[in-house]
Amino acid sequence: MKIKSAALEFILGVSKKFHPHEFGGMLRGRGDLIEEVLIIPATTYGDGFVSTRLDMVPIDRSVIGSFHSHPSRDFRPSDADIAFFGRTGSVHLIVKSPFKNLDDVAAYDGGGKRIDLEVV
Repeated sequence: MKIKSAALEFILGVSKKFHPHEFGGMLRGRGDLIEEVLIIPATTYGDGFVSTRLDMVPIDRSVIGSFHSHPSRDFRPSDADIAFFGRTGSVHLIVKSPFKNLDDVAAYDGGGKRIDLEVV
């Protein structure tokens, strides 16, 4: 999987800004390329959770997955994360503190299996 550098920089920056709360959104792209980020209206961000209203996600074939931050230094998906992954696309990113670079990002498929991520 690949991600455009501008999309990665946005995800890291906004996650750092919201810290210590979690933050999240959807990923838009084509094929194996994440091109941009969608922030979904009515999403709730809090201490240890992000709640995205799936009815607010646009009906758009370019929405290929999701991202969210973990305020800790751990980016392993929880059971709730994996359940969400299965309903929202083929690629999912979890970013962890300190939100500096690609080393703070883990990519997963819809079943929660770790996949490679490259910046382009």
